[in-house]
Amino acid sequence: MHLRRLLVLFASSVIACGTPTAPAASPGPTVGQAASAAPSASAAASPNAFTLTLDQLKTQSQTMNFEILGHSYFPGPHLASGSFGAGFNTPRVYKGIAYLAGYPPTLFGVIIADVKDPANMKQLAFIPNNPGTRTAYLRLNAQKNILVIGYDANAANPIQVPAGQSVKGGWVFYDVKDPANPVKLGEFVNPGAATHGFEIDDRYVYGCASTTQTKKPVGTAQSLSVVDYSDPKSPTLASVFHITGQFDGETYASDDVKNPDGTPQIIQCHEVNKDGTRLWVAWRDAGILSLDASDPKNVKQLGRYDYVPPYNGGSLGAAHTAAVSPHASGNASILLTNDEIFACPAGLDRVVDVTDPAHMTVLSTIRIPEVDDKYDAASGKFVCPPGQQSAHQPYFPPYGNGSLVFQAWYGQGMRAWDISNPYQPKEVGRFISPQYLRAPTPNTSPYADSALDRHTREVFVDPDTNLVYVTDGNGGGLTVLKYTGPIPERAPIPGVR
Repeated sequence: MHLRRLLVLFASSVIACGTPTAPAASPGPTVGQAASAAPSASAAASPNAFTLTLDQLKTQSQTMNFEILGHSYFPGPHLASGSFGAGFNTPRVYKGIAYLAGYPPTLFGVIIADVKDPANMKQLAFIPNNPGTRTAYLRLNAQKNILVIGYDANAANPIQVPAGQSVKGGWVFYDVKDPANPVKLGEFVNPGAATHGFEIDDRYVYGCASTTQTKKPVGTAQSLSVVDYSDPKSPTLASVFHITGQFDGETYASDDVKNPDGTPQIIQCHEVNKDGTRLWVAWRDAGILSLDASDPKNVKQLGRYDYVPPYNGGSLGAAHTAAVSPHASGNASILLTNDEIFACPAGLDRVVDVTDPAHMTVLSTIRIPEVDDKYDAASGKFVCPPGQQSAHQPYFPPYGNGSLVFQAWYGQGMRAWDISNPYQPKEVGRFISPQYLRAPTPNTSPYADSALDRHTREVFVDPDTNLVYVTDGNGGGLTVLKYTGPIPERAPIPGVR
């Protein structure tokens, strides 16, 4: 059983909100929207969840301060056998073109689509994975029209490499000047073929990956690789940063070995975010790392917030993403991090003061009470709804003054939070899709129970239109929203004082 995460007593003051440019404010829930401050996300599943019209989807969704503008399942021959719609992880949208990373077991590849009309989205191209891989993550260098796709070894891909050949995982670079006709430029192959979250700038990929030195199993011991793609036809490895113990012949520090419940920790680079010259890396049971990447060939650690132990990390490890609040100048002071834990209690969010990366401090937690806070004193255990109830990926929209965050939350849909007072986060919006139920497959563990519920995975906001794009990993495709709720008037107030 997991130890309970930090609980913070919230003050009773109200967070001041205004309505500057960007989305217009809504007075609250409207027809077809959930009025409860803590709605149930366990709406009855539709047997025809993969054939809903836009009007039906609107009726079967719960929303507050979000307007549903469009949706597509992106059906077609590119779907894996038995799938009724495309499951996606990462969306990126620029100039009305969406780049959508498929999610197993429904889709093994990337769909490029014209989404200028959200009610009539049209597929332009499909880029299949390398055999034996999945492609959950991608990024776009919009200035250079280079699409970067991560390939990660995956046994669920129905197309595997021929006997005697190795899976080619790593990063692949495409010219997408003509989005309907992407042209492969080159690729960087990771030894071991394990690849996970990554970020890019104009020259480098900063990504979680295996190396020639990574301990086995490489998928749960990835370190940080920095890849120079200044020549995308011939990308090269610039540097590697790792935690001692991840490489062959090394020994982990005592705090990186076991969870309090006796299970082994997972020390794995999982997600990377870049802020100026700093990297913020969620490293599963190693916690959150702040890294100085001013010299990408010599990345150095600035600080680490490691909370496992005293907490347990779960079957996948704890820290999933570390996203800093956007800021006008200087370095970040507020960070939002989430655990991806499917046990009970499930993963939640922490608001962290990172003014001094060497002394990161938790200010508050973000929880969904009906999921995270039900405790049975008689049994001494928490009680959770069925399905996947963990937080997944936080995203700060460009118009939120660094205080508005959209949080994808698996079975609980997507929630909007105002953190202008980082000690008192306030929910200001939500989108809970229909339940996209699919048949479980033998290759989806530990995600088998995702078949029981919706699978809200990631959020992205198009900087040109401010429209919100939300993906579902169960085959529910892509939903386009407009945020109509309150916009925080200011950046988060200082945390540590």
